[in-house]
Amino acid sequence: MRSATGLICLRSGVLALASGFAQLPAWAQDSAATDESAGPRLHYALGAIASNGPDYAGGDGRKSSLRPAWAVEYGRFRLSTSRGSAFMGHGLGSPRESGASATLAQSDRFSLSAALRIDKGRDGTDATILVGLPSVRSTLRARLSAGYAMTDRWSVGAGVSQDILGREGGAQLSASVGYAWPLSEQTKVTIGAGGSFGDRAYLRGRFGVPAGGASPLPAFEPRAGLYSVDGGVEVMSAINRHWVILGSARVSQLKGDARRSPLTVEPAGYSISVGLAYRCCR
Repeated sequence: MRSATGLICLRSGVLALASGFAQLPAWAQDSAATDESAGPRLHYALGAIASNGPDYAGGDGRKSSLRPAWAVEYGRFRLSTSRGSAFMGHGLGSPRESGASATLAQSDRFSLSAALRIDKGRDGTDATILVGLPSVRSTLRARLSAGYAMTDRWSVGAGVSQDILGREGGAQLSASVGYAWPLSEQTKVTIGAGGSFGDRAYLRGRFGVPAGGASPLPAFEPRAGLYSVDGGVEVMSAINRHWVILGSARVSQLKGDARRSPLTVEPAGYSISVGLAYRCCR
């Protein structure tokens, strides 16, 4: 009963924030007045990312991909892929959420943003062990994120997301800490670590095994809680005014019921990626 009540409250809060997606709070208008006085400008980044990582969270297989990475920004609004957002953010402030996002408030130290993004879910084609399990349905998620720069190099962040289409995607909470090390005016190294939490619905979809299903795996019903911790390093460098390259490596470790799930073959995983993008017009 307590879990259901908490989920309803969380969903109500995220939906309320999503409904005000395009509105800046009155207390944030003064901080943005200086930038907006000159009028918003259109910026964009267009590139590609090559990556290699686990076939799914907890899987022991690997998969490689080459994907486009892009972002379009106008004023406080942005439409992007996650890596496109990172390309846009290099040397210009913290990267924002993938999907459609808007800055609700921003100052020298603090930022608050809201985003809508598509969660593609998961199906049995991702790995052989997943055959016979219900697919994790794709859905639309609303996310609220906040970041705070404690110093010029240390920062913390947190975000909460909710399935807003009622497709049993549940809610997710993440928290992170990062250290930015500028090697030069063109190159920056970022080191970060974080943890991810999920409610019962979120973990059931990704790590649960329903009883009486077609899967030969034993039934498993995960509980809400911390399910993953991770850490990584990213190096980004501006070749010139327009071209930007990046390289990153990340390791993760499943925790709690996610680690105990019959779907978890390898609780520790790593991923690597490299990318190149053209950025205009700052």
